[in-house]
Amino acid sequence: MLQNPPYCNEQMPPTSDEQIRFMVNIQRLLEEGLFTASYKFALLLALAVLSIEQGDDSGEPLQLTIDAIAQKFVQYYWRQVVPYATPGEATILQQNTDRQAAIVNLVREARAWYGGSLTAAMRDLAGWRRLVRKVARIVREMPLWRLQRIGAEQLNFLYENQGDGGVIRLLPGIAYCFRKFHALISDLVQGAWVRYVRQQNLTLIGETADLQEFLFGSERNNLATVRPVLLDLQHGRCFYCNRGVVGETAHVDHFVAWVRYPVDLAHNFVLADSRCNGKKRDRLPACEHLAAWTERNAQYGAQLCDALSQRGIVGELATSNRVAQWAYAQTEAAHGLTWLRADEMVPLAAAWRNLLHP
Repeated sequence: MLQNPPYCNEQMPPTSDEQIRFMVNIQRLLEEGLFTASYKFALLLALAVLSIEQGDDSGEPLQLTIDAIAQKFVQYYWRQVVPYATPGEATILQQNTDRQAAIVNLVREARAWYGGSLTAAMRDLAGWRRLVRKVARIVREMPLWRLQRIGAEQLNFLYENQGDGGVIRLLPGIAYCFRKFHALISDLVQGAWVRYVRQQNLTLIGETADLQEFLFGSERNNLATVRPVLLDLQHGRCFYCNRGVVGETAHVDHFVAWVRYPVDLAHNFVLADSRCNGKKRDRLPACEHLAAWTERNAQYGAQLCDALSQRGIVGELATSNRVAQWAYAQTEAAHGLTWLRADEMVPLAAAWRNLLHP
């Protein structure tokens, strides 16, 4: 049996060689693994994003519940069960080499029931728990214990393959690597997922259709509904420069940019004037902006969450803080710069760690 030993230093980040080995093994799973459905792609993406939301950069193991993984599955497939329009018909894309994948059918039914609104589904606590339990049962039976199989061999480098239970435990160093290489892993896995779906639906969609946008393009909320809430909360002023904003000059901005973490969370929104928004782009705000953001959320987080939840946007302050902590830690590790104002970029001040608590 081919099996790499777990990383040995539980309280230390993995070495450079161990990080390279991790990425080589991810590539092996994608290139050599057996994929009878798209579940394994969803599982890898779920492990990567949960490492951001629940892990840290210590190198320690990370325990994840199957229910938490199942919730990510629902979120990924929620977009993908929309019928794909082709000349003369609209069909839900096949995600299995045989009949349609069971999770796809469950999510399709739930999307129809809730009128396409994922937020409405999540607010129905009893219904959401039932859906997650059903998906979790399939995750346990199908991809979870088969993900690390290559032919007849087990490459157990992510977690021990115990074969049952309601939790998995990412081995030492794995959450660290998922966090460090999140963007690269997302690109690799999404690219492989696109190629797989194209192959299963080749006669329907051909070789040229832009499946990347259809499967993973941003299904962002209508930010026009967010603007009046932020205008009131910020007293009509730009979050970054404090100038007055009105009408089209008021832009809803993701404090931690959408390209870094493509999920709309209520506490991550701020209102910016068009000039600041255009200059900031996808950059990470400087420490003084982070201080203002954490203070805003501490004072008005509950009010913001309540107002935006009525507009279909989830408010999870703990998750927003985790995402911000991850983004700033990655920038610090890379000795990257942060955006202060206009074209001015500055080093990340060490004080950021006092503002965010993992």
